Amino acid sequence: MPKAPRKSSQEGRGTGSGDERTQLLRRIAELEEREAHARYIVQAVGVSIWEEDFSRVMEELRGQGIRDVRAHCAAHPGFALRMLELVRVVSVNDASLRMFRASKQEELLSSLHHVILPESLAVFIEELAALLEGRPFFQTESVVQTLDGQRLEVLFSFAWDAVTGRVDRVLVTLMDIGERKAAERALQESEARFRNMADHAPVMMWVTDTQGRCTYLNRQWYDFTGQTEEMGLGFGWLSAVHPEDARLAQAIFLEANVRRASFRLDYRLRRADGEYRWAIDAAAPRFGPGGEFLGYIGSVIDITERRRREELLRFLVETGATLASSLDYATTLSTLARLAVPRLADWCLVDLLEDGSVRRVEVVVADASDEPLVERVRGFPARLDGNSHHPPTKALLEGRPVLLPEMPPESLPWHAHDEEHARLMAVVRPVSLIAVPLVAHGRTLGVISFISTSRSGRHYGAEELSAAEELARRAALSLDNARLYRDAQRAVRLRDEFLSVASHELKTPLTPLALKLQMLVREVEAQRDSPIFQRMLGHLEVSLRQVRKLSELVNDLLDVTRISSGQLRLEGEEVDLAALVREVVARFQPQAERVGCSLSLEVDGPVMGQWDRPRLEQVVSKLLSNAIKYGAGHPVSIRVEAAGARALLVVRDQGIGIEPHTLPLIFRKFERGVSERHYGGLGLGLYVTHQIVQAMGGTISAQSTPGQGATFTVELPLPRAPRAP
Repeated sequence: MPKAPRKSSQEGRGTGSGDERTQLLRRIAELEEREAHARYIVQAVGVSIWEEDFSRVMEELRGQGIRDVRAHCAAHPGFALRMLELVRVVSVNDASLRMFRASKQEELLSSLHHVILPESLAVFIEELAALLEGRPFFQTESVVQTLDGQRLEVLFSFAWDAVTGRVDRVLVTLMDIGERKAAERALQESEARFRNMADHAPVMMWVTDTQGRCTYLNRQWYDFTGQTEEMGLGFGWLSAVHPEDARLAQAIFLEANVRRASFRLDYRLRRADGEYRWAIDAAAPRFGPGGEFLGYIGSVIDITERRRREELLRFLVETGATLASSLDYATTLSTLARLAVPRLADWCLVDLLEDGSVRRVEVVVADASDEPLVERVRGFPARLDGNSHHPPTKALLEGRPVLLPEMPPESLPWHAHDEEHARLMAVVRPVSLIAVPLVAHGRTLGVISFISTSRSGRHYGAEELSAAEELARRAALSLDNARLYRDAQRAVRLRDEFLSVASHELKTPLTPLALKLQMLVREVEAQRDSPIFQRMLGHLEVSLRQVRKLSELVNDLLDVTRISSGQLRLEGEEVDLAALVREVVARFQPQAERVGCSLSLEVDGPVMGQWDRPRLEQVVSKLLSNAIKYGAGHPVSIRVEAAGARALLVVRDQGIGIEPHTLPLIFRKFERGVSERHYGGLGLGLYVTHQIVQAMGGTISAQSTPGQGATFTVELPLPRAPRAP
């Protein structure tokens, strides 16, 4: 069997070499494809990419043995520029042409001098240092310029191939960050403007992040609280809030922070001098363009003076209401002093001017431990002949308020009446004082003094002086009213005493006069045959009527004095109101006939009750007398009935009536429904009637239409019916 021909070694090598060549060509094609793809990416990317040759630069650095290029450049200012001339730009991408306003690559492949600015040399020096130190990459911000001289802000990236060790070939990327830097500058300028505005704002301001941590406090906060940034930022600001308010303030703030809601709260804030001041803290949430929560911006305002004004206003309102609630002279003085302590003063002194001398009538102190000093202080009132520098005396003499914002210990002898007074003032330890005269209707009644001591440390100013003046004005009017009321009460008592005495004195001769007239009537009636019988009888009847009228007036005066003094007495007994009214109507029948009135009585049956018979008869007589008097020539109707638990007496006339504006007043003392020139009277009858009815547990009312008469209705309580067993 013949053998297959053997391949020659040359033939085998040829075939093997062909495979290797094919693989090599395929590898080269892949590399070319990758390079093309990389070049496409380099050209398509929007970042400026430069390939630079630093071989000549490295030769120069090594040749000179330079190890610290930064120090060398600092010692030789022109060295960096000379090194820049040795750098050769190998290639740039299309983005570089667009960025640097070049029309073709050749314009950028020359020296870097036309794109590097003096202030960007520091970046080039750092690039040289990275090459010498073996750092394959670094990045920083820099500035360059375009071929037409436009300045560009760029993010500069420097890299060389550390794998192959080719430090002479460098890849540099430049990203235009001009818009970002402009936005950053705008933001910085905005923040700077905000900080400048906030630092010059008349209020304290603050800013927080999303977690509620304070990131900014303005200068006013630090000036007010004495805190530093390290102390105040974060949640450190709470350490300046009063311990009693801090926990609540933090809780309200954090709760609002969770809800992203506005808030407002009051708390006491410690000032740099240690004094706590009331402040109002208000803030609103901040949101970004997309609605994202950014934190809060808020303000803190010292409202101590405003709160003080509001408290003073409330104090004056309460004071006015309290002072107006009493017309008692002593109560007004005591109330006046006690209202001021401790809200306005630690001590309050009231001096009154009476009969040319001054008397200290009230001393009130806030601290109980000062009570032992009260009587001693009472002994040093204002004195018309005393030290004119003594504040209460000065206010009294000059008729205007005295304000002492400061009273240092060394000034006390100057303000005291004598040495003993100065020693007492030193014990009281005043630090500030206001003395205001009490003036009403141009008359000085006294002076009120408000003293602040070292216990409270309060210092008076314009606000307190204004409040003290207003209090003194109201107090003076109240005091004057109380004095007038006291004088009026004294005058009323004197009048009532006079009326009582006068009534008794008038009644004394009226009784025997009435008896004498009645005797004369009987004697004249016995002489009916006498030619002067009728004439004498008429004169006597007129005289008796006038005496009875005068007796009624005197009795009204006596009743008024009894009512005013609380001496009106009632004796209850079983009375038939219907029978009593029937008797009174019969007695008034002649009088009614004389003036042309007809009396009609409507009674269903007995109306029994427990009343004072004489006084009840007085009520019926007064109402019937008025009906006949003001309804002359017209009929008068009287009705008596029991209506449930009340007895009713209704008297109606058809006379002149009562004007609407007068109707509510007719049951008052000395009030009249008509002119006294036409009808006479003292204006006491209905007042006494009203008081009697009221004393018996009843009521009386009136209804009237002018020209159509008046109706008076008396309601009296009836005894309760016994319960069935």
